[in-house]
Amino acid sequence: MTHLPTWTYQGTVPFTGDLSILESTLHSGRVAAAELGYTAEPQTIDTEEAMLGHPDGDPDTDLLTAEQAVAAGVEFSPTVLRYQMTWAAEGEPDSDGTPDGSRDSLSDSVG
Repeated sequence: MTHLPTWTYQGTVPFTGDLSILESTLHSGRVAAAELGYTAEPQTIDTEEAMLGHPDGDPDTDLLTAEQAVAAGVEFSPTVLRYQMTWAAEGEPDSDGTPDGSRDSLSDSVG
C-alpha cells in the first residue's frame, strides 16, 4: 500500500451568506482527496471569516481576521470565508521512515 502524507486543501470563497458556495467547495476538496487515494473524511475542517486588508498579492497578508482588524483599528466587515481541510496520513511510510511525498500539498482558491 502506498503511503499518503498529511494533505491540506485550502482557499477562500466569497462571504455572501449563501453557504452552498462553501459546501460545493468542500465537496470539491473531498473529491480531490479521493482522487489522490484518501479514503477517510478530513481530520479537520476549519473556516474563518476574513476581509480584504492590504492587498499585495500575498494571500497570507491580503486578508484580515476580525482580531487583526480590531488590532489595526479597522472596522471588520467580512468579505470572504477562508477554509482549510486536512486529511491525516494514510498507509505505510517509506523504508526510510519518512512519508512518501511528504512535501506535497494542494492549494485552491475560489472566488
